[in-house]
Amino acid sequence: MPGLVEHAYPAAQLFEPSRLVLCDRLLALAEVADRAGCAVTAEHLLALAHTVFDDGEAGRPH
Repeated sequence: MPGLVEHAYPAAQLFEPSRLVLCDRLLALAEVADRAGCAVTAEHLLALAHTVFDDGEAGRPH
């Protein structure tokens, strides 16, 4: 069944989430993890959110 995923989800191939949306979602998850008592997970999510814009592509639209 090669190509099944491409035919089942063609819109997913066209959609690239904004880095701002991704960062916002990671920060929201970090807050939830912190409130749930998962401080280590919250710290990892926060660090991951910081890396969203640390790729050296300053001129790339957000």
